[in-house]
Amino acid sequence: MGHGARWLRSLVAAAVVVSGLAVSGPARAETVTRTVFSDDFGASRGAGVDTAKWSGNTWNAWQDGNGRLVLDSYSAINTATAFSQSSGHASARIQAGYTDAAWEAFSVLSASGGAIAGRVDPLGDGGTHDGDFHTYAIDWTRSTFVWSVDGRQAQRLTPDAAGQPFRLAVNLGGGGRRSDGILVDSVTVTVKLTVVPPAAWTAFANYKVGDRVTYKGATWAVKEQHTALPGWQPGLVPQLFQKL
Repeated sequence: MGHGARWLRSLVAAAVVVSGLAVSGPARAETVTRTVFSDDFGASRGAGVDTAKWSGNTWNAWQDGNGRLVLDSYSAINTATAFSQSSGHASARIQAGYTDAAWEAFSVLSASGGAIAGRVDPLGDGGTHDGDFHTYAIDWTRSTFVWSVDGRQAQRLTPDAAGQPFRLAVNLGGGGRRSDGILVDSVTVTVKLTVVPPAAWTAFANYKVGDRVTYKGATWAVKEQHTALPGWQPGLVPQLFQKL
């Protein structure tokens, strides 16, 4: 039997002795906001869209070198991949000219790129008629999509099929009346996730392979299941922890 194996067996034996004192040391789950999609169109003038992020009618879409995407009346684009999270928030800063509804500038499509069937309820005026930039947002859950313009709710879509993956689309309305197209300053999608942050290393806590702990300002991954004993801190026992 090698030295490493004998050493690990001694650890296990010691853990059994103190198992009656062991504590689980669970970390408390918390909800965090994560950005899962973002594009600020920062490429050089004349560059096309990032095809890893966008698909659709992209041939007349180009970046102006000042952090904006230019879409003509025929360039409706959608995200290259679909979103399947149960809830989230999508926002886009768009200069759309004259539009009658928020969905004309910023909208949703099915995962296959088609329209999402369902009931549409107006919640307010979603049109823009001043030629300025506005913030269009879509908040979704498994059962609804709610549009807003500059924080004012405009429309709700209740899909016939709940929880279906979807793509975001820009410029479905072709830039609106009396408009040659639109400018897009940015598009961002955020979701809320429940995560368990690493807990501080604690003597007599039970640790499983893959658990994470913090110790002296660093984060460590547990390599072997064990019950921690005094003196087995991360960094002192390389067989048990790997620094991340």
